[in-house]
Amino acid sequence: TVTNEELLKLALCCNRCGTCRGVVQDSVPDVAFSLQCPSGMTFFGSYEPSGLMYLARGIAQDVLSWNEDLARVLFSCTMCGYCDDFCQRGYRHTPALTILEELRRRVPDSFKPKALQKAAESIVVPKDHCLGILEEYGIVDISDGRGPETIFFPDPTILQNPSKLREIGFLFKKSGMNVGCCIKRPLPPVSATLINGGFRELLEECGREIDNRLRQMGIQQVVVYHPETLSVLKRFSRSGASFISLTRFCADLMKKKRPKKLKLPAVTYQDPCHLGRYSKEYAAPREIIQMLGLTLKEMWRAGKNALCCGAGGGVLTGNPTLAKKYAATRWHEAVATGARIMITACPFCFANMNGTKPKAFKVMDITALVAQAYGYTGKEVTK
Repeated sequence: TVTNEELLKLALCCNRCGTCRGVVQDSVPDVAFSLQCPSGMTFFGSYEPSGLMYLARGIAQDVLSWNEDLARVLFSCTMCGYCDDFCQRGYRHTPALTILEELRRRVPDSFKPKALQKAAESIVVPKDHCLGILEEYGIVDISDGRGPETIFFPDPTILQNPSKLREIGFLFKKSGMNVGCCIKRPLPPVSATLINGGFRELLEECGREIDNRLRQMGIQQVVVYHPETLSVLKRFSRSGASFISLTRFCADLMKKKRPKKLKLPAVTYQDPCHLGRYSKEYAAPREIIQMLGLTLKEMWRAGKNALCCGAGGGVLTGNPTLAKKYAATRWHEAVATGARIMITACPFCFANMNGTKPKAFKVMDITALVAQAYGYTGKEVTK
């Protein structure tokens, strides 16, 4: 628990220099590309990183009390982490994410978006989950004992998504690796939703169960599809296991077993915040795109300077209209590249960008492209 004194000390690290508002370069190709914070560039003032730090100071000093207006400002932030990451590149570091996560923990439930509160229930594994599909591809159920030292960790977005599970199962089978998964008794399907909604205690409770079971099963490596689940496990797990993205798994697989090249128009790539900025995985998706034989046209804001798609921080869940407004800014930049396809490695990026795309564009999931390159059609005989 962070005390008021500690919160104030953290917030006072910000000297309101303003540089985290945008990408600092000598020149900007388009004024629309000059800013970085989705909520700040949309609303300005209190919605910018420095404004949120003022909010933290007011809460810490008891001169501000929570109400609907303050909560709306806080939950308009996508928690993309750019301000925190950028600040670390300078002479001073304001731990913005730590501050924002603490503020979300403190917001009374009555002011939290109802959709985010409901999403916290997603840690309960649905009885009609589809994980049994993985066994068709040789993935071993290790719910009741030890097995392979590498396992797949299903996140909330795929528990009831048979097509994506078949796709992932196909890739594991293609790798020839001995991979396990807790199928009959799944691990708690945590994600950043618990942090976004301020349910830190619930996340810690789930984390303890996950760590205990990983240790008991002797797990050394965990492969994760959803970047928001990956970043949470990397940050909070004390199990001793290593956590890698499915994107990195695919990149390594492709280096060993070269797939066929794909014939597609030029593509651009949307860096998911939780894969790139949180988990520091910028290389794997670009390695995959190159090995697929595709022409990559990067957006001006890419890699460390990538702009959030607008879905993060629970915005897509709690305020989908606002998430779409944020996405429009990103599409302006994507169209400027001359590409025809946007590739991403995050189901939330996919959902928000696909729901707002121009007619001439397609949005494609990188896992689906890899599977396609290995010949996956969805009709394979699995046994």
